[in-house]
Amino acid sequence: MSNLAKKELSGEVLDKSLFKRIDRTNIHDQAFETKPVSYLRDCFRRFRKNKGSVVAGIIILLIVLYAIIVPEVSPRAHLSGFTNGYYDTNFKYVLPYNPIFKGTGFWDGTKVELLNERAYAIQTTTDANHPYVVETLEQTHDIISAGDIIISDTIAYRCRVDTYAVGVKNVSISPSKYTALVDYEKEQGIYQTENSIIKPSVDYETYLDEYSGHLSENGLAPTTVTTIINEMETYYSNNSNVFFALSCYPNNDETQSPSSNSNMFSPVYDENGEIVDIYRRDADGNLVYGTYATGRYTLRVDYFDYSTYDLGFEPYMLFGANSEGRDIFLRLAEGTRFSLILGVCISFINFIIGLIWGAISGYYGGTTDLVMERITDIIGNVPSIVVLTICSVAFTSNGAVLGSLGAAGVLIVSILLSFVYSGWIGTASTTRMQFYRYKGQEYVLASRTLGAKDRRLIFRHILPNAAGTLVTSSVLMVPGVIFSETSLSYLGLINFTTSGLCSIGSLLNEGQKAGLNLQPHMLLFPCIVISLLMICFNLFGNGLRDAFNTTLKGADD
Repeated sequence: MSNLAKKELSGEVLDKSLFKRIDRTNIHDQAFETKPVSYLRDCFRRFRKNKGSVVAGIIILLIVLYAIIVPEVSPRAHLSGFTNGYYDTNFKYVLPYNPIFKGTGFWDGTKVELLNERAYAIQTTTDANHPYVVETLEQTHDIISAGDIIISDTIAYRCRVDTYAVGVKNVSISPSKYTALVDYEKEQGIYQTENSIIKPSVDYETYLDEYSGHLSENGLAPTTVTTIINEMETYYSNNSNVFFALSCYPNNDETQSPSSNSNMFSPVYDENGEIVDIYRRDADGNLVYGTYATGRYTLRVDYFDYSTYDLGFEPYMLFGANSEGRDIFLRLAEGTRFSLILGVCISFINFIIGLIWGAISGYYGGTTDLVMERITDIIGNVPSIVVLTICSVAFTSNGAVLGSLGAAGVLIVSILLSFVYSGWIGTASTTRMQFYRYKGQEYVLASRTLGAKDRRLIFRHILPNAAGTLVTSSVLMVPGVIFSETSLSYLGLINFTTSGLCSIGSLLNEGQKAGLNLQPHMLLFPCIVISLLMICFNLFGNGLRDAFNTTLKGADD
């Protein structure tokens, strides 16, 4: 027994110095210096600390804005006379052009090309305002010989060429448009000058008549002359760029054998080394600009400048063009928008179905769970491709459905049904596991003991704790749907050709058909977008999972 206890038992008076008086009037609770944090605000705080997820979210937002804004504001998407946006086959496969890099050889619409001597001579002899050959980089001279015998003597030119310089084309316009074009040229001070949009007409018919007689004088057989003239006439009619006389003799050397192959035709030069033009001239020798017949004008025009005048904007394309001359920048925005809408809608439907199915299966368990799991197994064993094929064939062959929905509607409904058919199974499985995990927890049992109904237990106590995993799975469903649709479109199992729609997958399919070696830009930009979507959605989903994890509420990461 301690001394203090002994003194208490003996009744001895304790020393007052052992005690200290306390002033009870100053006792109070200390006020909170911080504000209460709600669940959603705490989730946002934790999500904001995950820098990778924030950056991924920003990139996703930029892609979404690109997909929404570009098809609405781009003038190419709203031109009259074009059902699915502006296109021009004269600009097919043009390379990406960015005005920032103009003249650098990078992203400026130019490429390096090797031209043989004849092609180089024709391409550099032009009356177009925008020459095809921008710069001659190198001349090569290859001689192949066997001993003293020369087998091949080839001169070639390595040049930088402008893919947008499509040269001179023939157009047919109404008198009112012709008058407006002439007035525009006069306002700009370029009417009937070297920089004029309208170029002098070519009278190759008269030249071919004269050249036919020249060939006959050289002793060529009539059948040979006819074959050569017919080939030249075809070549002239298909090549509006050619405004000069052509010779059927290689390099215009009449000591060699003539050729009826248009690839062997060469320009004709006079004794001064000047090109011999075959422009149409009137009785006074003045150049004729355009011909009028049957109520329309036929003009030779610099096609790039004419398109700029007619469209109201230069036909440059930031991401280049496809085989139809469609702007890939616009089509990629439309395809991304379609893929995102499709992915979000299908993911939302799958999430709702899977959430309800998995919640019922996991909460009630037992026989209910067993029966529902067997149904899920049966549905999951039917491939989505089979469902897609059946839906496509059934809807397409049904005239009433095809007439009411249209080709695009049939395609969308088929994709929707095939992806929803079994797409919810993953969410249902995840939800079921989460319910099995949390439904036996003490707080759930306590709430049930206090009389809470099933609905309150499910939505108030179990789902909030499973929200982190479920939100992550729902977010990751979006890129999963997009990637699946892209894969099927790339393989050609989903065909957007007749529907007027496009997706990222259909753009990749177009790029694959064009060839990676020949047109790499058609694959490059869709691949960048689909890659960013896959990576960013995964990072974004991981950030949401950590943010909605209730076990981390109030924790300082």
